[in-house]
Amino acid sequence: MNRGWTAALGPAAWIALALLACFELALHSDAVLQRYRAVFAVGRATDKIDFVEHARPSLLVLGNSRADNGIAPDALLAAAGSPSGVRAFNLGMPGANALVLHGVADRLLEEGVRPSNVLITLDETLFQHEDSLGYYGFLAERDALLDGGFHAELFGSLLRTWYYSGNLRQLREPDKLLRFAEATVGEVEPVGGSAAQNMGYRAGFKGRFQNREQLMAQEAGTRAPPDPRMVDAMHKLVDRLVKAGVRVHLIATPLFGRESAFGPGAAPGPYASVTPALEALGARWLRVDVPALEPEHFADPGHLNDGGARLYSAALGDAWRKDAAR
Repeated sequence: MNRGWTAALGPAAWIALALLACFELALHSDAVLQRYRAVFAVGRATDKIDFVEHARPSLLVLGNSRADNGIAPDALLAAAGSPSGVRAFNLGMPGANALVLHGVADRLLEEGVRPSNVLITLDETLFQHEDSLGYYGFLAERDALLDGGFHAELFGSLLRTWYYSGNLRQLREPDKLLRFAEATVGEVEPVGGSAAQNMGYRAGFKGRFQNREQLMAQEAGTRAPPDPRMVDAMHKLVDRLVKAGVRVHLIATPLFGRESAFGPGAAPGPYASVTPALEALGARWLRVDVPALEPEHFADPGHLNDGGARLYSAALGDAWRKDAAR
């Protein structure tokens, strides 16, 4: 009896397809992503999001690596007087942009997570289309991907096995391959500690978390004009948070050798209209009196090290306390 192409595939092919189907289903939950949180950026980001969904902090920091390395929640709360019942968490995600942050915020709000205060760390690279770390297919909203013309990423959000393969190509690096093998057989926490250990904060060290090419790409993004799709995503992010009753504060971590492109004192340029537009939606610029920072307070020109982050976080906590008392 001729069973056609089903017989031609053979048992080995069917077993392979079944395994791929199981892997695809697993990628539509957070289990596999979190398993490899010590290997891939999207895994660490998912792990932090999952922690926020369960811990439900009342003060949340959103941003990219400048937030991740630049704001220590314990130092912030200590400077704010350790207010009773307030928990803070740093949800900075290296390589994230406004499209990703919008998707993350929507997910949290849909899960019923409504922090009283959100600090959004503005940075030029938040307004650039860049997804080398593979966030879009897992963290961005599908409607936003469709509207923005990100059709391959939209397809990847549906067929995640194909989209996740970009992460697997990183295993050509021996260090990542070793961590991948360790995470496959046991629990391995990300470099810098788990989400719970430091409340999402990861201290910056020179050359430890970003290679030269990544740093050059990030700095190049600071000189490029904003992508209108990312500006729109940031507007939607702030609007959604404000309408949910969240107090949204806009901040910018210190940089070495140049001023931020955001805030009341920013120089004229392509980003000059961003802060006023976000304030019109209900966000507020939080003025932080930052102490003088020296070169030894920076891991690189765009990122603070632990010493610099704790100085800045203390100044931020003091500014937040004064603002809350108004």
